Amino acid sequence: MSDSDPLSTTPNQDLHSPSLYYPYSNLGEGRAHLLPSKPCRPRSSRLLSTDLSPPPLPQKTLGRTRSLPTCKTVHYSGGYSSLPSRERQLSSGPTWGKLRRPLQESRSLEDVPYGRLGHCGPDPRQLSFATPDWELGRFFQDLSSPQEVYKVLRGRQLDSLRCMAARLGARLSGPWPGRGGPGQGFRLLDDKPCVESGDAWYYRVARVTEDTWHLLAAKVPKPWSMTPEPPDAEPPGLALQATLKPHFNVQSLCGQLPARALPGAPWQRAAALVAEVPTQTVADWIGANKELHWSCPGQYERQACLLLLQLCGALTQLHVDSLGHGDLRPENLLLASPRGQPTGTLPQLLLTNFARAQPLVPQILARQDELQLGLLIYEMLGQGPALAHARGASVPPLPIRSAYSLALARLTPHLLQAEPHSRPSAAQVRVALQTVLWGPGPELLTQNLPLGPWMDIHRALLPLDLAERLVGSGEAAGLEDWLCCQYLAEASEYMVGWALELLWGD
Repeated sequence: MSDSDPLSTTPNQDLHSPSLYYPYSNLGEGRAHLLPSKPCRPRSSRLLSTDLSPPPLPQKTLGRTRSLPTCKTVHYSGGYSSLPSRERQLSSGPTWGKLRRPLQESRSLEDVPYGRLGHCGPDPRQLSFATPDWELGRFFQDLSSPQEVYKVLRGRQLDSLRCMAARLGARLSGPWPGRGGPGQGFRLLDDKPCVESGDAWYYRVARVTEDTWHLLAAKVPKPWSMTPEPPDAEPPGLALQATLKPHFNVQSLCGQLPARALPGAPWQRAAALVAEVPTQTVADWIGANKELHWSCPGQYERQACLLLLQLCGALTQLHVDSLGHGDLRPENLLLASPRGQPTGTLPQLLLTNFARAQPLVPQILARQDELQLGLLIYEMLGQGPALAHARGASVPPLPIRSAYSLALARLTPHLLQAEPHSRPSAAQVRVALQTVLWGPGPELLTQNLPLGPWMDIHRALLPLDLAERLVGSGEAAGLEDWLCCQYLAEASEYMVGWALELLWGD
């Protein structure tokens, strides 16, 4: 999901350690005893004197109380949903600044530094359950003050969420199989493709070396022209894809399978090797879950929001690198099982097929990907045919079947605006989807409640929820847990308040 971003910082997207400031001191007092003796007063005379104390120095009064710099930890903007449980950068478009600044009376961790003010002590991230009692005073200015203790602990909670998000991402991504080397062999595991996407067929392949083997997928491109192509011709977009930065939701290339390298394979031309073995496309997923959408609309639409969230994370990374995908269709989006996750859990969405990718010119905000994102929402909610038959500027409304389709119905018209600069960016849509999935709900906006305490509460409750659910169950934290950790570790009041205004504002 990456999921960055002019608004966030890749998650991974990057922890900033506290800036160190050194306090001023009265250098005159410290150097007074180091000055050499004057010639008229030899050192021997001082030793013979009965008064061994040095002569008094003039006293200076320094107003240091207000001038001393302090150690500050700056937290950059980077619980579960307020909707029913389990049902439940910047651009010239609808920018963060154009909407009214919501809920500004609240103060959260981004505004109030934690740690010991005026004291350049240890990094608060070193504070742990194993910290000895006699060292606690190094982290807290006043242990008898509940406010001081809370201030340090809520900062420690945020650092812990960032650490959890980084470790979960590393585990779900798994070790990259690499590009191989000499002495490797290949074995075709199936004679039929496991997935057919818009631009390629995918076959499961095992890459075997002397002591290891990796399960990969051979990406066999479909013919892209009417004329015969050389067996070693490279498909369009593949060279560009090989240069992209690694991202959890962008397909990873890890080598090439030469033409005719596998005797008896159903193809003869060269194929690319990809690290993630897909199980289906988003188009397949939509067709296979039509009955679920009718019987359990909240469950289906929540999964749709989680897939869209991952897509927005991949698009945000591309846009940061000034690249637009330009071909967001259900058949071009692959789904795979994250490493170490059982079958049937939330799949990993993979952005692929970069044949129509184009550089983004900073002066021209085409926002073509955002328009296609709005069309994709209609497809995922079963309204593709209705949108295709729409005439002119009339956009058919999305049917409301759960709290999630209600939120998507509020979001999608912004993406389908005729003027490109009026559409929210993929990064902004990502924050809106995070808010839909894990809160806060529209109640905070309508009742004008502060966002800062809400975020502090959920940053404290999420690790507790994970611990209570996972301890003793044998279950491992999954992809949805990681996405939620990313949200609470990156979010700021301003970003979340803007998303609430976009979704539920007038």
